This record gives sequence, C-alpha cells and structure tokens, in this order.
Amino acid sequence: MKNIFRLVKGLLPLLGLLLSLSLSAQDIVVKGHVKDATGESVIGANILIKGTSIGTISDVDGNFTLKAATGNVLTVTCIGYKGQEITVTDKPLIVVTMQEDSELLDEVVVIGYGQVKKGDVTGSLLTVKPDELNKGKQLTAEDALVGKVAGVNIVPGNGAPGSGGTIRIRMGASLSADNDPLIVIDGVPVSNTSISAINPNDIASFTVLKDASATAIYGSRASNGVIIITTKKGSADGTSRPSFNYNGNMTVSNVYQYMDVLSTEEFRQAFAEHANAPETFKLGNADVDWQKEIYRVALGTDHNLSMTGALKNMPYRVSVGYTNQNGTLKNNNYERINASVGLSPKFFDKHLSVDINVKGSIENNQPVSTGVIGSAISFDPTRPVYEDYEGNVGLGYYTWMNGGKPITLAAANPVADLELADKLEKTKRSIGNIALDYKVHGLEDLRFNLNMGYDIQKNDNRENVPDLAPSMYTGNQNDGTGKRYKYHQTKRNTLLDFYANYDKELKDHHINVMGGYGWQRFWYKNNSVTTDTEGKELATPQHAEAELYLLSFYGRVNYSWKQRYMLTATLRADASSRFSPDNRWGYFPSVAAAWRVNEEAFLSNFKALSDLKLRLSYGQTGQQSIGSYYQHLPTYTASYDESRYYFGDQWYTTYRPNGYDANIKWETTETYNIGIDYGFLNNRISGTIDYYWRTTKDLLNKIFVPAGSNFTNMIETNIGNMKSKGLEIGINVIPVKNKDWEWTVSGNFTWNTSEITKLNTIDREDNYVKTGNAGGTGKYLQVHMVGETPNTFYLLQQAYDDNGKPLDGKYIAKDGSVTSSEEDANKYVTGKSSKAPYYCGLSTRLTYKNWDLGINGHGSFGAYVYNYVKASDSLDGLYGGTGVSSNILRSTLETGFTQDRIYTDYFLEKGDFFRIDNITLGHTFDKLWNEKTSLRLSFTVQNVCTLTGYSGLDPEIYSGIDKNIYQRPRMFMLGVNLNF
Repeated sequence: MKNIFRLVKGLLPLLGLLLSLSLSAQDIVVKGHVKDATGESVIGANILIKGTSIGTISDVDGNFTLKAATGNVLTVTCIGYKGQEITVTDKPLIVVTMQEDSELLDEVVVIGYGQVKKGDVTGSLLTVKPDELNKGKQLTAEDALVGKVAGVNIVPGNGAPGSGGTIRIRMGASLSADNDPLIVIDGVPVSNTSISAINPNDIASFTVLKDASATAIYGSRASNGVIIITTKKGSADGTSRPSFNYNGNMTVSNVYQYMDVLSTEEFRQAFAEHANAPETFKLGNADVDWQKEIYRVALGTDHNLSMTGALKNMPYRVSVGYTNQNGTLKNNNYERINASVGLSPKFFDKHLSVDINVKGSIENNQPVSTGVIGSAISFDPTRPVYEDYEGNVGLGYYTWMNGGKPITLAAANPVADLELADKLEKTKRSIGNIALDYKVHGLEDLRFNLNMGYDIQKNDNRENVPDLAPSMYTGNQNDGTGKRYKYHQTKRNTLLDFYANYDKELKDHHINVMGGYGWQRFWYKNNSVTTDTEGKELATPQHAEAELYLLSFYGRVNYSWKQRYMLTATLRADASSRFSPDNRWGYFPSVAAAWRVNEEAFLSNFKALSDLKLRLSYGQTGQQSIGSYYQHLPTYTASYDESRYYFGDQWYTTYRPNGYDANIKWETTETYNIGIDYGFLNNRISGTIDYYWRTTKDLLNKIFVPAGSNFTNMIETNIGNMKSKGLEIGINVIPVKNKDWEWTVSGNFTWNTSEITKLNTIDREDNYVKTGNAGGTGKYLQVHMVGETPNTFYLLQQAYDDNGKPLDGKYIAKDGSVTSSEEDANKYVTGKSSKAPYYCGLSTRLTYKNWDLGINGHGSFGAYVYNYVKASDSLDGLYGGTGVSSNILRSTLETGFTQDRIYTDYFLEKGDFFRIDNITLGHTFDKLWNEKTSLRLSFTVQNVCTLTGYSGLDPEIYSGIDKNIYQRPRMFMLGVNLNF
C-alpha cells in the first residue's frame, strides 16, 4: 500500500503539470490545499477555472498549484464530497475545506412495497442503472443485466432475435418447480416467461433482491430472488418545455463459424470407404454447402423516441419504439412496436401523488425450426437444393425419392423448410398500473398506498405449410398433405395491493412501519386446431382454461439509529389456490441487521475508509409454482373423438382421472446471509461481499409412484430437500478521474454450489430422478440424485485402447470390466453438472473529453456441456437402411464410431468460457444549436469473441446439452442518440 501511495504521490504532480500546460499567461500563481472537515488532506480533487477547461488536481498531500487571475472562480470537486466554488484573491494560499456528501447514503432505492435510503438497506440488494454509454446492443430487458450483478447468472437467448434468456439468482432454489426470479415492473409482478415486451430504452433501473431479508416481503414467489424494474418518469419542472430523445441504430449480423463437416470431395471419399451402401446406390453430382444455404447476412434496425416534460403539476413521459431484426437463419424475423405513457400528477398540496403507467407492445415473430440446423449439418452435399419431380412433388426442392415416391423416414430439405413454412407468432401485450399515494393531512408521517395493476397478453400463432412440400412427406400425414395450424391464448394477470406506511424521524432515530394486503388473479385460456389446406381437421382440437388466486398479508419494520445501527423485520402470509384449505397458507418471516462500522469513533482516523457496513440476515420464502393450477384436486380429461365409447346407437365421451396429491403444500426456503459493503478513498474503490447458505425443504418435485397408488405413474408432490451456499464479490474502481479523463472498472465474481440432500420417502443409492432429455423418448442424460448437484450427468464411462483412442461401443462397467451394454446398470454418476459453480462479469469505460470507449464481458467456469451434435453422429450415418445418404462431422472420422453413442462420457466437455460481449466507441457533440442539445454517434461490435476450450460452436447453453443450437451471431452496430 505504501508503494502505491508513493507512486500516486509521484504521478499526481506530474499529471497536474500536464493538465496545466495549456494555460495562457495569467496574473498570479495560485497555491492551495484541499482538506476535509477533520483536517485530513483530500487526494485527487479536481480544481478547475470555472467556464474554462484549465485546471489541475490535488496531490497526495492535498496541495495544488494553478495559474489564474484575480477574480477567477475555482470549482473544486471530488468523489464523496460536495462541490465548492472559491474566488481567487491576492492571498498567497487558498485553503479549501470539503464537506462530505451524504447523497450516497440518502439516495433512495426501490424495495418491495416502498423505498428506503440506500444507507438504511440491511438486505442483499443491488441497483443497476443502464450505462447509456456502454450498453452494447440490447434487444430485450435482460440483456442489460448480463454480467452486471454478482450472484445473477443470465444465459442470453440463442441466435434467434427476441429469444428470451434464462435468469438465475443464486442458482435457483428449486428442482422441478419454477426457478425463475419474480419480475416486478413498476409494482406489477408479471409472468417470468419473457420480458421481451419491455423496451430496454424505457428502463431507468433494475433492483435485484437476493437474500431472504430483501425478498421475503414478496413471500410465496421470491425463493428465486426478485428483479424490480423501474421505468423512466417525467420531469418535475412544470415550467420547462418538453425535451426529446431519439435513440436509434442499424445492425449487420453474420454467423462467423460453422460445424466442421466433410467437404463434398471428402464426403465422397468417406462414403466410398465406410458406407455400407449397395452398388446400385449413387451419390449426386452437386456440390452444396448446406450450412451456407440456410444462413444469411442479417440486417436490423431499432428506433426509439421519447418526450419528457411537465404540464403544471403533472410530469409526464411518452415514448414509442420500433424494432425490426432479421435472424441469421433465412426467413427468421423479429418485429416489435412499443409505446408507453407515464403520468405523475400531484394533488391537494402535493399530499396525493398519482403514478400512472401504461405500456403496450405488439411483437411479430417469424420463427424457424432449429431442426433445419441439424438437417443442414447432415444433408448430403452431393444433392442439389432444387429439383423438379413429376406431380410437382417437393414444389421444386430436392426431395428424397425411392421408386418415384418420397421417402418418409428421410430428413427434409432444410432450405425448403425455411422457404415454404409460413410461421408467425403474434403477441399483443399491455402492462399498466395506477398507484395512489396519500400523505395524510396533519399527520404527514403516515401514508396510504393503493396500487391496481394488470398484465394482459394475447398470443396468436400460426403455421402454414403447402401441399407437396418436402416436410409434408416426412411429417404431418407423411403423404404430402399440407398443414394449417392455429393457436390462440389469452392470459390475464390482475392485482390489487393496499398498504399503509408510517415513517418518522426522531433526532437520531428513524422508524418506518409498513403493513398491507395483496390480491392477485392469474387466468388463461387457449385453444388450437390443426387442419389440412382445405380446412379438414387432422387432429382433435385442443383447449384449456384455468385460474389461480393468491392472497397476501404482509408487514415490515425498519429502524435505524444515526444510520449506524439498522434493523429490519418482515412477515408475509400467503395463500395459494393451488393447495387445499388445510395447506393453503404459508408464513414467511425474515429479520436483518446492519452496522455502519466506519461511523464508529475507533475508525475516525482511518481516512482511507469511506464506507464499511456489515449486514446479517435470515429469512424464509416460499414456492408454489409447479404444474397445473389444480394440484390438489381430482381432475379428469375428456376422451378424444377416436377414444369415445359406442353404446346403443350413440357415441359417448368418456373421462379419465388425472393423478393428483391432495396433501401437496408449500415448498419453503430458509436463507442466511452475511454481507459487507465497503468503500475506500472517497469511494473511488467500492463494492460488496456476500456469503450465504440456504436450505430448501418440502421440494415440489415430479416423481414416479408405484403402480396402482395413483391414477398415473408420475405426480407432483413434496419430496426432497436441498442445500446450497455461495460467495459473491462485487467491486467498482475509478482509477482515473480528472477534467478530461475518466476510467471506471466494474467486476463481479460468484461461487455457488448446491447439493440434493433428500429426494424420496426412502433414499437408496440407485434412487434418482431422470432429467436432461436430449430429444426423443427416454434419452435422458442427467439426473437429480441425493448427494449430487442438480442436473448431474449420468453416463457410460468410455473405454479406450492402449493408445488412448476410444473403443467403439465399449464401456467400463461398475466392476471394472469392459462391456458393450448401454443399460442403466452400467451408467455412473459423473459428478459433473451443467450448473456453473463459478461465473463473473467485467465492464470498463474510458472517456476522454467527448470520446468514450466501453467494453463488457462475462464468463462461466466449472459447468459441463454434452456435445450431443457429435454424439449423435456416426459412420453408419453415411448411409441408412432407408436409402438415404448423409454427411458427417470431421470428428466422426477421427473416433471411427459406427453408431451414434449418445450416452458415453467421451462427449462430455468442460463448458468454461469468457465472452467479450461488446466493444463500443462513441463521440458526443454538445450544444448543437442550444445548451440542451447533444448528439452521440457510436459504433459497436457485439459478440466479439469467446475464449473457450469447448469443441462445439458455443458452450453457453443453460441445459448443458448442445443440440441444433441457433448460434449467436456477431453483430456490427451504428448508433445515434440525439437529445433536443
């Protein structure tokens, strides 16, 4: 540390000298000293002649020298202190005393059902405000959080534009139940399936609640953490004219790598050597790279316009947005239209505050089947893309034929699948609320808040494939009959929250008491029908309708003394209609304490310490989101038309009972958390450290039950316990900050581990739950097992020869012998899971005057990925018994596997990676035609590179099973941001 201060002491005067080189001759040389209220020197304070770019910084002793003229005003600023203005006189020495800026502690952060000062926070939470200068391409809201928060692992969606990512806070606390965090948008808890309807440009901040103290106020839905999204609001200045912001960009995307398959000539040679094809079978004469046939260079555009202002006492903000992004797979497109209105009027001498938010979006998604990726990898490169057949079979696209008839077991032409299938997923969504906050006249410490909100979503999906399309011979009716599929779903989420809040300051004491009631209803209805091109039904129409109710009572008490000692206690009681009356209510308490150690007298001389807070918390949260809405009730399924019973001269619909558990109840998670918030050198270095451990009991799990004990062989019930723990470290550093330069660095690191401790009534060594289906019946590659991490791979141990080459179809049995059996009895627990125990994020931004350069990256370590693309490839795939030839991977020639070996651990690989997400270079032009106008131009490269040892295309796969993955493209973006 002493060496660092010596280096700083030597560099700061030099930097101050360099900053003063541009000074013109002035009247006097001003010498000064900057100190704080206790007399300690302030290092690195910025001293600037007001109205100019002339300035310097204070050295390690707080001293500075600057040429100035008598009467000049010096502005003195430093992080953690209030700014000062000093007028230059003829005095030989200027002494500047800086006062600590309590704004950091007084900053208000959003928590559940209210707000608190940042200094009073006792739980583990973090507020993230999007960095407008260093955010890269953000198509969906979760993109803004990738790599930004310790303990939060976000696996972005695949290469399809608009695809939703997977969000996990502290790995999730459940197994079969929902592991998504609760998303709350302006006070409205919404569906966790996707937040793509929210325009990222409308988001003001994310507040991530991680420990039980912070999340317990949401009780039944908070076991997996909470993310509170607050959108931008209007300006409170009613005299100013409206201000406008336009934010737009244009993008070009491309696929920068392909699966390493054999070239046409290599394929011909491999076919001649390894294919067991009859002599009468002939390869084609074409030379086609099928992967390049399905991909394209994709263009996209994004436009957003907002207006912010106030009409008298009513601040407002209105915004509209339009996004159109092509996917790199042909015919894949995502289009979104957004609009939002926010009004914040105040009435009755500002005692009644009204907050109105309405957001609407229309999403048009033209998806494509990811199966075409696998088809393109394996399709015979000697076959042409286009071919004409008698009767217009295939509609001009190559189709596998035998004796003049299409082969129904062959792979369909991937180009035809992209071009001929007309798919559209249209989503209309509106989220809104009105919140009334009344500060009681005469008793202003007491407030009443009423929040009424809704989330309505309508989905209309269609898929039209014409008659004679190649895929209609390999699917649907397998005879060329076309398909018309329609699906409609309506979902409604309505809520009402009413709470009272009493907030009182008594000298050094601050107390805040809140209590309330909540009601929420979820309802959905869907139906689907599949017909041929003439409207004849090809399958029995499907329909479903269900509703779920949640009732809640909740309360919280916050107490602090001099913002030094803080205590928080919460209690929430939740009722879910998923459970029977005997098990309907769950109770979720929490308590937390915090101690601002740096306020104590014994640290008063430690001036390098800006902030030090110790936090300790305990709490319980619940989980009820599993399966259908009617877990505890006996329900019945009506028979299909072909299953009806004929009696007399009439057909009767029969009903068969479904499995259920009348005693199903709440899953409960207990969490302990120890945390430290720290800051050094006027918070030039700051961050958090958290350690937690938790146990989940009565896991809601899907298990097999003995035959005859229920109406099905598998039910959802409370079986199992799990424990987990983790360490989270976050740090923010400002190495350089002066009048021209600013360099910021933010990083975070997370270690998590989970272990299943109970899984059934009686746990045996061979007791486990299969999971991780690779596609197809019974193709499970992972298990949940006692003593193991969830999603641990359960595979065959590959046998090798003396040279280390894998033996085809040979495995090590449990007794150590070599066997060819692929039975479960020979599989073993690998101890390797798709859950990443380590992950990190790194962001940095460097600004010089009006230039800025930003870089973001994130990584994951310790997870494993099963390369199913390689495992399902074999030499026998060169020619199948159906009379079809297929290409293979180059790696298949190296292994020599004659059949697909989809259970061997040979294809289990480390999924470690670090990805540079984006690099952005921008320049801002200030004061274009008046003081309030500015223009920023930027250039961004997205998905710059991935550092990994994984042999597949991309190791960042949440399931850990790599199959037909739509790879994320590299994107180049030109951006414009105009304020006027």
